[in-house]
Amino acid sequence: MRDIILKALGELNIPVYQIEISEERSAELFFIKKTLDMRRIKSAVHCAVTVYRDFEADGETFRGSSQAQIFEGMGLDEVKARIKGAYFAAQFVKNPFYELYEGRKEAPVAMPSTLADRPLEENAMLMAKALFAADTDADAFINSAEFFAIENRVSLFTSAGTDVAYSRYLVKGEFVTQCKEPQDVEQFFQFAYADLNTEALTEKARRAIAAVRDRAAAQKSPQAGTYSVVLSGDQVPTLLEYYGERAHASMVYAHYSDWTVGKQVQGEDVQGERLDLDLLPMTPYSEDGIPMVPRPLLKDGELKLIYGPNRFCRYLGIEPTGNYQRLGLRNGTVALKDLRKGCLCPVSFSDFQMDAFTGHFGGEIRLAYLYTDEGVKILTGGSINGSLPEKQGNLLFSTERYDTLTYTGPYAVKIEGVEVAG
Repeated sequence: MRDIILKALGELNIPVYQIEISEERSAELFFIKKTLDMRRIKSAVHCAVTVYRDFEADGETFRGSSQAQIFEGMGLDEVKARIKGAYFAAQFVKNPFYELYEGRKEAPVAMPSTLADRPLEENAMLMAKALFAADTDADAFINSAEFFAIENRVSLFTSAGTDVAYSRYLVKGEFVTQCKEPQDVEQFFQFAYADLNTEALTEKARRAIAAVRDRAAAQKSPQAGTYSVVLSGDQVPTLLEYYGERAHASMVYAHYSDWTVGKQVQGEDVQGERLDLDLLPMTPYSEDGIPMVPRPLLKDGELKLIYGPNRFCRYLGIEPTGNYQRLGLRNGTVALKDLRKGCLCPVSFSDFQMDAFTGHFGGEIRLAYLYTDEGVKILTGGSINGSLPEKQGNLLFSTERYDTLTYTGPYAVKIEGVEVAG
């Protein structure tokens, strides 16, 4: 496909371009309860050709861009028609001019992963075995599950000299837990890992089954009021997205964020833990071909980096770093059993969200535990609503850790003074 695309670009006299070719193989397993219902092996190639068009308007130079999707089996004429259409559309995109990232030809990179040591289907089966290892009771169980073991090979080359390639593995999926008594309840969960993280998946399944059992038994809602709240699991990286998004070059360029390097983004009066937050690469190169390396984002609550794709970094006059989708948090000082004393601990929501523009977080509670001196109350219903900029000076994190494809760090965080609607 590469040769056909380059020939089409040459015949169309398009001098500035970026091409990404992604070859993906996957083994997919679908279970009904513990019975394998279907297995599938897939292979596909995706080609994305971005063309750039320079033009002037009102005395200003612009670099418009548009993308064409190219598929296996297309002939030269069809490829040319797709690219020609994208090039025509690019003249209507009035992005201020910027230079492409100037890379070079590099040897292909194989990202290290324990998933690379065995066939894809074996990876999927091992993860299925890990999930169902937690499914040991009759009253609460996993009623369905899907597993996807994936090998992805990506090639990226541009007119500015970048010519890189890499391969990576991941396993992801979803499952539904169910408890029929005293009321029939189902809950949905997802997972994704870059390694054969069987222990983490077993623990996730164990917590999910316990949660659906308690949700089926829960009757009362929490009383409305102000609580110390402990968020855990996938809610923690969702909360931390606030810092990743506010430090993104596109947010700063558009003046949605006023953050600057050196700013104490937690404020000056921090009674809890000062954040040590890192940006971690999920691939060796960004979508622009920029080499991806671990970078500190926050140190003791101080912003160390504005980051983002080539275009917005060029606009700001800073080093292009590439987009990062994985966060690593070094904090964690309190054991979970001590962290949640006297706290409301929602463990599942209908939809927990963080608004990076305002810093508000919240969601409707499906299951929560209230830890009191008299014992633990199981609750359902109501919602939480809080402002991270207002509460971030009193954050405490668990010593227990949590790892997913997009996060590694403490399992739980305690936030003081969160409003709860009963």
